[in-house]
Amino acid sequence: MPKQDAQLTEIMKTNQSIIWFTAHKCASVYAIEILHKLSQDVGTTYINYEGDLWEVGQSFANFFTEKSFDVCTKTSHIYGPFRQYYSIPEMEEYKIIMMLRDPRDVLTSLYFSTAYSHYIPESQKTEMKLAREDARMKNIDDFVIEHSPWVRATYNLYTKYLFGKKNVLFLKYEDMITNFPAWLKEIFKHLDITPSEQLIKELIDGAKFEVKEDIYAHKRQVKAGDHRRKLQVNTIKELNLQFQDILKIYGWLTKTSQAENELFELTLDRAISRLDNFQFLLQSQHDFSA
Repeated sequence: MPKQDAQLTEIMKTNQSIIWFTAHKCASVYAIEILHKLSQDVGTTYINYEGDLWEVGQSFANFFTEKSFDVCTKTSHIYGPFRQYYSIPEMEEYKIIMMLRDPRDVLTSLYFSTAYSHYIPESQKTEMKLAREDARMKNIDDFVIEHSPWVRATYNLYTKYLFGKKNVLFLKYEDMITNFPAWLKEIFKHLDITPSEQLIKELIDGAKFEVKEDIYAHKRQVKAGDHRRKLQVNTIKELNLQFQDILKIYGWLTKTSQAENELFELTLDRAISRLDNFQFLLQSQHDFSA
C-alpha cells in the first residue's frame, strides 16, 4: 500500500464511525453504492445491516432489539442506509448523514415501486407479491393517502431525534439531483474525509439523473415534484395538510401561501390543458367533416 494511502487508512481508523439515515424512496440504493465505494477508498469497514438482512427475509428492527441495540462500533465503520430511525446508543459519537426527500414525492414513488418495479427476493416473495397486487388494485391517490401515516411517523422521529443536531448533516434528495458535485462536497466536508480524486471523478461521472420515465424500472424517474404530475389536486391538498410542519421545517414549503399558490397554479395548468385537448378534438372533428 502506498505511504499516502496507508496514512489515510490510519486516519480513518481513529475517526468516528459514520451512519447514513434516510427513508424509503430517497435514493437509498444509490447511497449503498456511494458508501461502499467510499469505504473501499478510505480503508474502513462498510456494513449494510438493513439490506443484508432484508435479502434473507429478516428484519433489522428485530435484529436491533435482540442485540440490545449494541450493533454499531463508534470508530472505523460506515453503516447504512437505515430507512428509519433507530435509537443507537451514544449517537452523538457518530458522524451522521440524514438524507430525505419531499414526502409527497416519496409516497408517489412508493406507489410505482410497490405496484411495478421493486425487486422481489425469494425470501420476500409471498408478502411483496400480495403488496404488489394490492397496490395495483388501488389508484395512486388512494394509495398515497393510505400510506402517508407511516411516512409521516418516520419523518417525525427524524425531526425529534436527529434534525439540527451538531453531528448531523441534513441533505435533500432534490439537491443531489440538481447539483451533485456540491452535494457530494458537503458530505465529505461534514465527514472530514479527503477521498481520492479517482473516487470523486468516478462518483460525479456516474451520477446520471436524466432518465426516460419507465414504471417498470427501479430508477423510474428522478425529477423533483413528481407528486404534482401524478396526484389529484385534492390529494396534494390533503398531503400538504398532513405534512405541513415537516414541509416547513425541512424547507419543501416555506409558508402556507406557497402551498396555496402551487395548488392554484396546478389547477389552472390542468384546466388549460383540458381546454386545449377539447379544442383540438373539436378542430379534428371539424376538419374530418369538412
